[in-house]
Amino acid sequence: MICIGASTSQPLKAQIIKPSLKEIPLTTLDAFQSPYGNWQIVGAVQAAYADTMLTSTPGVGVLLNAFTKSSQFKPGYDLRTKLEHGDVLMEADIMVPKRSNSGIYFQSRYEVQIFDSWRKKSPRHSDMGGIYERWKGDKGFEGNAPLANASFAPGLWQHLEVSFQAPRFDASGKKITPAKFVYVKLNGVTIHENIFVSGPTRSAAFDDEKPTGPLLIQGDHGPVAIRNMKLALQQDMDVKLSDVSYKYYEKTATDPVEAARVKPTVQGKTAAIDVRVAPSREQFFMMYEGKMIMPKKDSYRFSLFTSGMGSLEIDGKTVITSKNPSLNRDPVHGDVSLEAGPHNFRLWMNKVYRWGAPVMAIFVEGEDTRALPLHAPASIPDLPPAPLFAVKAEKNTEIIRSFLEHGGKKLTHVLSVGDPAGINYSYDLLQGGILQVWRGEFLNTTEMWHERGEPQTAAPLGATVVLAGTCPVYDATSSRDSIADYKYKGYTITGTGAPVFKYEYRNVSITDQILPAEMGKGLSRTMKVSGDGINGLQFRAAQGKTITMIRKDLYSVESGRYFVQLFQTADARIADYMGQKVLLLNASNAELNYQIIW
Repeated sequence: MICIGASTSQPLKAQIIKPSLKEIPLTTLDAFQSPYGNWQIVGAVQAAYADTMLTSTPGVGVLLNAFTKSSQFKPGYDLRTKLEHGDVLMEADIMVPKRSNSGIYFQSRYEVQIFDSWRKKSPRHSDMGGIYERWKGDKGFEGNAPLANASFAPGLWQHLEVSFQAPRFDASGKKITPAKFVYVKLNGVTIHENIFVSGPTRSAAFDDEKPTGPLLIQGDHGPVAIRNMKLALQQDMDVKLSDVSYKYYEKTATDPVEAARVKPTVQGKTAAIDVRVAPSREQFFMMYEGKMIMPKKDSYRFSLFTSGMGSLEIDGKTVITSKNPSLNRDPVHGDVSLEAGPHNFRLWMNKVYRWGAPVMAIFVEGEDTRALPLHAPASIPDLPPAPLFAVKAEKNTEIIRSFLEHGGKKLTHVLSVGDPAGINYSYDLLQGGILQVWRGEFLNTTEMWHERGEPQTAAPLGATVVLAGTCPVYDATSSRDSIADYKYKGYTITGTGAPVFKYEYRNVSITDQILPAEMGKGLSRTMKVSGDGINGLQFRAAQGKTITMIRKDLYSVESGRYFVQLFQTADARIADYMGQKVLLLNASNAELNYQIIW
């Protein structure tokens, strides 16, 4: 089923310049206030998807709440940072075992729920990523459920990203704007946008509201592990520009020296960096010069958007150079340490191509500040929004051919399969490799079908787990992940609409069928082999930097990215392959079957 919906593309002026995040060191507990004994620093944690506790190994890098039932719902087990924050961006990887419960309280007052919500069809405010309800008397109120359940299985790492805006107060201390969750993303899926919270949520550390407060991790509800925890404080900053002049040349040039070989077509003074002073919208060279007045000594990051090649120089030193002749939707960054006070700057752009609206935008951020635009708002013109072309697998299995970006490469022979059960995958037809798996909505085909569909790529609409995508036949002598002798022979369609892929490898015939596993746990893969040459043939069930056996039939891949569950375990082994690990199965049986669980 094909649906055309609201745009997922944002005009450039609406884009957020993502700030530089600082990692909270998890080598000791020094970043936290008076940590109780249930909090530990460990090297790694793991659990099977049915385990109710996490096991750990010694080391550093992971914060673990070694919860016991004796500490349940008792005061003193929560963990607070020494750092206090107002507006903040937070990112962290989080792991919980089965049925576990925790939460992260911004300013120790407003909770984003941490919970095992795996496979739940209709999540509530109390599920993973929910904004927890408030409480009055014996009744709850407010609370916001996630827009979708983007949770992975217990025992796997899940990525949480939260942009939080603190409440605002007037000079007398009266609250004039409530706290707001600007957005919450779980495993790459936006599950909240612009949610106001009128006051502290249930079980907050404080009943009042303040401009700042410590981050709090709930410790009295259940086991939880956290790694890669990063924060970016988002204070306001005031950078002023003065004495700004511009020069416009009705030609292209590779740098200011080449441009200055002729007189500028137009020049003058301007109050702001604004590309609209250019008379032409086609080909030209534009340069701004002036003073940039910094509020304090700090390390600053500049981010530049231009519709052509561009450069930023401060005090005669190049901070940013963009060599892309067309508009890049991603900014080019440059870092520099500057003293407080005025600094000379020069900013230029070379618009090479006639097509496309001219764009010139420059942002600056300090160590603990939000990105501040130094250009006029109209210097980034509004772009026409693109509609969302989505394929939904509601009643029947959907099969879509497309290109796909995977591992930094554009793959051209990709089939994406969406099942009405909401268990989806993308498959490399040339190599028979599973490229990615996801649960929920099926496929975004906007880049294939909108206007010219130039990229011709498709993208999942749910929380995605990217796999190695390697050929299932294992050849230890191959220097590549592709196997030249693995020949694609097409596919057939079963009565349910699912494809069965056919391959030949030397004298062996192989069929490959991938279906939703029971109870929606993931995907079940069945490979049937026949012909001469089966003896000694090996298949790889997984490949990654790490593969850990949790029990005889269950393996954790990439330190908790996904699970592989085997049904034939006698011949399974882990081997080294080109700096990675592979989980191998012998093809002595005519049928191989395993599950990918996430």
